[in-house]
Amino acid sequence: MKLTILFFILLISCSGSNKEPSKNESYAKIISESYSSGSYVPLVTDMDLSIDLNDAYEIQKYFVGTILISDEIAGYKTGLASKKDQSRHFVDNPISGVLFRSGVKTNNSVIKKSDYFTMLVETELGYRISEKITETIKNREELNNKISAILPVIELPDVRFETVNKSNLTDTVAANICSSKFILGNEFDYKKYSSKNIEIQLILNDKIINSISIKDSMEYQKELLMWLINKQLENGWEIKPGQILITGAMEKINIGNTGDYEADYGPLGKVKFKVK
Repeated sequence: MKLTILFFILLISCSGSNKEPSKNESYAKIISESYSSGSYVPLVTDMDLSIDLNDAYEIQKYFVGTILISDEIAGYKTGLASKKDQSRHFVDNPISGVLFRSGVKTNNSVIKKSDYFTMLVETELGYRISEKITETIKNREELNNKISAILPVIELPDVRFETVNKSNLTDTVAANICSSKFILGNEFDYKKYSSKNIEIQLILNDKIINSISIKDSMEYQKELLMWLINKQLENGWEIKPGQILITGAMEKINIGNTGDYEADYGPLGKVKFKVK
């Protein structure tokens, strides 16, 4: 109830007290109420077939705004990172969302599966912003001057759609790409490690469940970073020093199961956590 009231206050302050909420504001309100009540998130495409990806980003921004009443932005995330996944969805770019301070977890964290609807486990790389970014990043040299550190990240999104098979990119973007918790490993100097070959293994209860080699794709990581920074600036978000950028799942996305996890990132160390 409190969150709903605050949402209306936010709308009034942003839109003017005499202005009716737009349809996208209304859809964001429905998503926000679903989150605050602990229920499944409805698909915006079920509510309105005319909703497109641009609408979805606007809905996402209103929805995120309701969360920021009591939380802070920790950084931003990329979804649909691989060219193969993009072609499967008939798009030319990834999708983007917001990470929250409340979602930050550290090495050796214990995660409760009961806090989730459907937990995913994704092996990703993270990057620490070194200075405020206000203008579009045009090339990799500009990018290199804005990033201070590279680090292992395990993202644990929460898919809250009851009818997952019916959801599409528009639904996913509107719901902030299912952003939830993410576990940060140790940080390393970006300029020293951003071109290193990295082999990653994800292990659950002593069994390898994902194995990734990114020795040929570190340069693509830089493309993803530039795209994410520029997209979030286009979406009206602030890129601040200290924020984390994560560039999307590598290879297999795993359903979260209970047990002891270890993600071995080679030169970037290990991330360990437990799901119970």
